[in-house]
Amino acid sequence: MTVKRDVPYQASYAGAQYFFCSAGCQKRFEAEPTRYVETPSVSAPDEGEAAPGTTYTCPMHPEIRQDHPGTCPKCGMALEPVMPSLEDDQNPELAAFRHRFWWTLPLTIAVVSLVMLGGRLGVLEPATQSWVELILSAPVVLWAGFPIYVRCLQSFRNRSPNMWTLIGLGTGTAFVYSVAATVAPELFPRAFLMHGRIAVYFEAAAVIISLTLLGQIFELRARSQTSAAIKSLLGLAPKTARRLNPDGSEADIPLTHVHVGDLLRIRPGEKVPTDGVV
Repeated sequence: MTVKRDVPYQASYAGAQYFFCSAGCQKRFEAEPTRYVETPSVSAPDEGEAAPGTTYTCPMHPEIRQDHPGTCPKCGMALEPVMPSLEDDQNPELAAFRHRFWWTLPLTIAVVSLVMLGGRLGVLEPATQSWVELILSAPVVLWAGFPIYVRCLQSFRNRSPNMWTLIGLGTGTAFVYSVAATVAPELFPRAFLMHGRIAVYFEAAAVIISLTLLGQIFELRARSQTSAAIKSLLGLAPKTARRLNPDGSEADIPLTHVHVGDLLRIRPGEKVPTDGVV
């Protein structure tokens, strides 16, 4: 039915003007406008996108806060968002540590086995064995242990010694000393000779690096499980709310658009989207 615009029966809804043939039609529309007009919905923010203004903090030092990911200047732990998002991506730090650990674990086992059994079996000459240990342990210390040394340097830069300081200094000193003893053994006193070569500690550095990576994997996995539990709770919350506009109309809006003082309508069976006064 076509209605002229000069009729006295009119109503406004969602920013649009509607015209009716009678007062009865106007009242029915005003009582339940969504039954006759499809309200343009406002899509909620994409869950995969990082919310603007995200704040990151350290689980061990909550006073550390910044607006971008990174590591804690005090303890070296990876910062986490104060409010976890619903994004279900894997923890990149956990994936990196796991990748470095599993790729270098065979090398660590090989260098330890060589140290434990090489001298007894007499397969290699003492000097040759030192070179083989250097080749096997170099990827473990230099590649797998790279994040450890980065955090060790950060602890010096921030003047905040922590676990990474001890691990970095210990493994780095052992590796550098062992490299020098292998490359230039003539620089060391003859009293340092043991079983025909200068004693080296490649296996100690490799084992400490591998055990540190393994410990970080366990820690990050536990933190990821905790974050997953929080995300599952956040997933139960509604993504939108139905706001009552001053003109009497209603509109579904994202929760981020709800402000103090807004009037919201909770229909039967719906979840309460925010805290408020009923």
